[in-house]
Amino acid sequence: MLQPCCPGRSLRLLLLVLSLLLAACSNQSSRYQFTLVHMNDTHSHLEPVAVNLAMQGETVTAQLGGFARLKTVVDQMRAEDRELLLLHGGDVVQGTLYFTLFNGLPEFDFLNLLGLDAMTFGNHEFDRGPEAIPAWIKRSRFPWLSANIDFSAEPALAGLVKPYLIKEVHGEKIAIIGVTTETTPQTTMQVGKVVFNDAAESVRKQVAVLEGMGVNKIIVLSHLGYQQDRELAAKVAGIDIVVGGHSHTLMGDESLLLKIGLLPETVYPTELKGADGKRVLVLQAWQWGHFLGRLQAAFSPDGEIEQYSHAAVIPTGTSFVRNDQVVQPGTAAYQTITATLERTGIARIVAEDPQSVAMLAPYGQKVAAYRTVAIATAAEDLVRGLNSGPGPLAADSMLAAVPRAQVAILNYGGIRRDLLRGKISAGDLLEVMPFNNSLVLVDLTGAELKQALEDTVAFLITKFGKDLLTMPYVAGLHFSLHMSADKGARITKLQICTGNGRCNAVEPTAVYRTVVNSFVAKGGDGFGVIKATAGFKSDTGMIDSDAMRDYLQKLGTVRNSTEQRISVLPAN
Repeated sequence: MLQPCCPGRSLRLLLLVLSLLLAACSNQSSRYQFTLVHMNDTHSHLEPVAVNLAMQGETVTAQLGGFARLKTVVDQMRAEDRELLLLHGGDVVQGTLYFTLFNGLPEFDFLNLLGLDAMTFGNHEFDRGPEAIPAWIKRSRFPWLSANIDFSAEPALAGLVKPYLIKEVHGEKIAIIGVTTETTPQTTMQVGKVVFNDAAESVRKQVAVLEGMGVNKIIVLSHLGYQQDRELAAKVAGIDIVVGGHSHTLMGDESLLLKIGLLPETVYPTELKGADGKRVLVLQAWQWGHFLGRLQAAFSPDGEIEQYSHAAVIPTGTSFVRNDQVVQPGTAAYQTITATLERTGIARIVAEDPQSVAMLAPYGQKVAAYRTVAIATAAEDLVRGLNSGPGPLAADSMLAAVPRAQVAILNYGGIRRDLLRGKISAGDLLEVMPFNNSLVLVDLTGAELKQALEDTVAFLITKFGKDLLTMPYVAGLHFSLHMSADKGARITKLQICTGNGRCNAVEPTAVYRTVVNSFVAKGGDGFGVIKATAGFKSDTGMIDSDAMRDYLQKLGTVRNSTEQRISVLPAN
């Protein structure tokens, strides 16, 4: 007969198992979790924006973003976690007629409606100078943060901004440090007496202060740009999460987003090792309210990120256009589109929040009425041509909007129609330049500048043949074009020309500050050199049609340019 063996040993084993289970439960309960939701670079896009997506080889136009949809998504997320942290990475203003007409005030009303916890300054918060900012801060029911901006010489601002915020979430303290790109004085109209200090050193000082207070969960709310965020995480110990902006970086799973024709630049989030060897997560939420980031992070008792999950959303409307035809709900085509969106795991059809729709309506009516207002008069037909039509005027407007630039280059496809003699309305202008491209400053060597022009000419010849009417538009430049020459040798006598008519030959090693639109900056129409350049590059956030409107309004009456910026050499 078998007897039970070693009852004392069995009891010890049972006690050991129980102690391990209790320890596991204790560790689980000690892990701290919170939810972070974020956006950046909304740029006054209060309404949804029509965006061309690619699905199964066809172009499908969908409505993305809009604050009424953002409100719906935030409310849904907040229903799951009432204490979620909602942050904005800067550049709330500048980019649509809402900013032009209402001076940024409705933007902050909508952020209040979302229940924003904090924002940092983007460079475009300075587009109307320091004088405009105090009213925006006072209208905001949330703090504005920046650790590296010195406002001491601007008394109206000095007492309104703090370097960091400590927020209690689910019973524990989380610190948020604000930081803004040091290039702001070079990429906005004027900053007054405001001083921008070194970002990394400023953050390092605030981390030391916070750690001295016993805070061990630290978020940097940054408007530096994705690459600079990575560098900051590598330089400064003590950072757990960087919530970014400025570079309009689309992050996500490439295999999923390509199902709708979107190519992310990197994964969401980007996981790095910080200066102290600990895990740091870098986040960014694309642009214009088209993307709402969401991260859930679990921290150990000593403030290290142990686990995380993410569930970002691209809020999408219910109407779609394919092949210039509205896709009717309930049809097979409509179901295919919605199924494709669903398979991305991130693009989601979202209903608009009624309160937000009603709140926006009075502003929207005024914006619609403004589109009919005459902004200038054309003294003659402005027909698209090599050195005529709206193109050269648009290139001139780019230089006028960004006076630090020496050269402007605009792709041929950036101008979509002619302007006929008579009144030019804001609506006419939006048909000429309908893409909402922003203006981007980039430094090019003379060799890069020539190569960029050679490459786009080659691209256009391949696409259209040797049609002189399809060449790019330029300002601040003169060059000769030899269409019958070999590829790479078609551009000669390349010169930089100033407003007083003086021209100097482009030097291959000299650096020329150039303004292009965001399409060109991303390498469109053969401008791969501009996309790949390692020099200075910064998106100004100013919209090309806004720059054109301001320029035409200043001129009052416009005519075709008489300047021969591109001279065509006869065939051999």
